[in-house]
Amino acid sequence: MNGWTGKILRVDLDSGIITKEETSKYIDYTGGIGIGFKVIFDEAPTAEPFSPENRIIFAAGPMVGSIAPCSGRSEVISISPHVYAPESKKPLVTRSGFGGYWGAELKFAGYDAIIVQGKAEKPVYISVNDDKVEIKDANSLWGLDTFEAQDKIKEELKDEKVQIAVIGPSGENLVRIAPILHRIGNAAGQGGFGAVMGSKNLKAISIRGTNGVKVAQKKELIQYVKSVRKFQPGPLGSTPLSTGALSWTEKHIDPSDINSQALRFDQTKSCAPWLNEYHIKSQSCYACPQGCYSYMNIKGMGAGAVSCTQWFYSWMGNTDKATFLANQLANKLGVDTFEMFPMIQFVWYLQDTVVDGKSILQHMRDKDLVSSKLQAGLEEGHYPPKGKLNAAGLETLINMIVYRQSFLGDSLAEGFRRAVDIIHAKLNELGMKKIAVKVQDFENMEGIMGGVVGGNGGRGMSAHYDPRTYGYYWAVNFAMENRDPNRHSMTNLLEWTGLSFEQALPIGKKIWGDEVADNGLSDIFRARNLSLTWNGKKSAHANAVLAKFIHDRACIKDSIPVCDWAFPIMTSGRKDRGYAGDVSVEHQLFELVTGEKTTQEDLDKRAARIWNLHRLITAMEWGGGKAVNLRKEHDQLPDHFFIPSETRLLAPHPPAAEPHPPLSKKLFEETKVEYYKLFGWDTQTGLPKRSTLEKLGMSDVIKNFETRAFKLPA
Repeated sequence: MNGWTGKILRVDLDSGIITKEETSKYIDYTGGIGIGFKVIFDEAPTAEPFSPENRIIFAAGPMVGSIAPCSGRSEVISISPHVYAPESKKPLVTRSGFGGYWGAELKFAGYDAIIVQGKAEKPVYISVNDDKVEIKDANSLWGLDTFEAQDKIKEELKDEKVQIAVIGPSGENLVRIAPILHRIGNAAGQGGFGAVMGSKNLKAISIRGTNGVKVAQKKELIQYVKSVRKFQPGPLGSTPLSTGALSWTEKHIDPSDINSQALRFDQTKSCAPWLNEYHIKSQSCYACPQGCYSYMNIKGMGAGAVSCTQWFYSWMGNTDKATFLANQLANKLGVDTFEMFPMIQFVWYLQDTVVDGKSILQHMRDKDLVSSKLQAGLEEGHYPPKGKLNAAGLETLINMIVYRQSFLGDSLAEGFRRAVDIIHAKLNELGMKKIAVKVQDFENMEGIMGGVVGGNGGRGMSAHYDPRTYGYYWAVNFAMENRDPNRHSMTNLLEWTGLSFEQALPIGKKIWGDEVADNGLSDIFRARNLSLTWNGKKSAHANAVLAKFIHDRACIKDSIPVCDWAFPIMTSGRKDRGYAGDVSVEHQLFELVTGEKTTQEDLDKRAARIWNLHRLITAMEWGGGKAVNLRKEHDQLPDHFFIPSETRLLAPHPPAAEPHPPLSKKLFEETKVEYYKLFGWDTQTGLPKRSTLEKLGMSDVIKNFETRAFKLPA
């Protein structure tokens, strides 16, 4: 095979049996999340997250290990302990992913994926060295942080080049927001998959491979990658016009200089300039020219890599070395940094909200729900001007979560949204109903940076971009996922580029046509009191087209896979191109690597199979195998996106921008109906139709689903 290795590794921790399977049984679902969802669908769609029955799948894809740009990705798929949907009969499947070198090394070892099931009797790690696969004792690793554990594995294996995916103490303690870490900064953050590994007594998976990856058209691939490098932009589609937190830091560009075309990116300068003296270099993942990680070393804190939301403490208002310490603690101990935005806000809310002359936190201390010592530590981390946002409060909070210290720490370890309900229920139980009501009010807290991060996004997760800012296509994107969507297909055009809306609109028209761009794209730079534009049926359809584009491209990106920050390449750093990129790059790379004659429609069909499979698993889980109406039940947003702006709670620090006007439930439903039509789903229930699945070659899936669940609409 070209692109794929043709083999998948399966490790059963119950029996200790290790087997190898053919990739061909999953090839219709490409790789990455496609393989993962198919395994879950076939074998354990309604498993509990922490049960031995649950599978955790680590999957690469045909691009990984080749020279395709930004293809250093590994996807992780499992039933998630982080996702919070109380209305669902069963926990929901979802995905995460990480960059670095682990995925490429997996391919070099000869595997497209690893499926892990069961639970070891004692702590173990899996060692893969080409054909040699072992389950090794990890008692000496248990309790170590992620950096220490990786160092010890390398020492034990006598191999500095081994690539490792590992969990910290948080995963061992089944903290629901525990990530999986690779190297010193690459993390599969949302999903709580570090806790899934912990539930299996699995500390790490180390990979060493000495083979290559076969590609179909090597010379042509090299030439094509060079041509892409001549216009490929910096991370997140930034142009030299960008000035934001994730902007290009150098503003010149030379199309002929392909070796550094996209390397002009130093997040330290834009996110934490007070740490400039400690910045050593920009760090890239495998086959990536963009270098979006800032590698630095601070005495007493060690070396680490920081990117995007790993700057969370500076984005929350810190202005000293604690910005780096926050990243180090989160990565070493294992805490999802994106979850920390609403988590910190929630603790501040408990400190600030006064009932009957005392803060909620003081009331909790009086009931021994948090100790006086922990309360004092949290107060050290209070936002200015009451106190400096410093390391003391930060260490208290993260350690409370990781080691589940006190009732409050144990609650926060469940994730911020679960914690709200847990604390609310406990206070009610103690007869403190007035205080309990105030705790529940936190659901209406705004995110920071104009709604770019934080706040309640649904499914128990911190929100990634506010749909009231971007449009109904983004609202539908939120509603269809089982997690915070964290997709950059649209924000790469409208948010981080530095382009004005007037500059971005022609690029949108080139991609989707005038009618969709004019009626679907919204000016995110409009005045905060202005609602999203709407033009009746045209806007409903246009927003649905954009939502489908997001999900088609998401399934493509996460199955071949390539980086969500870079693909699709919607913009360019080059003024002579009108700052336009090229959204055909994925299918051209796919053809050159695999040798399969491929069009965009071909990849879209592959994406549709994956997205329909995700939908069917969700339907099985939501109804517990019984008939379900996903449109009415699953495909919803938290109520706060629809309530008047003046009823929202604004973040105290950094000061939150006033929210855009609320979404309309009527317009939201109209967009959903158009979206269902585009995917060939039943407009009343939101379920995939049998006829749609048959056209996609999924007859076996129909039979499997209807045998175990219920009959699908025709």
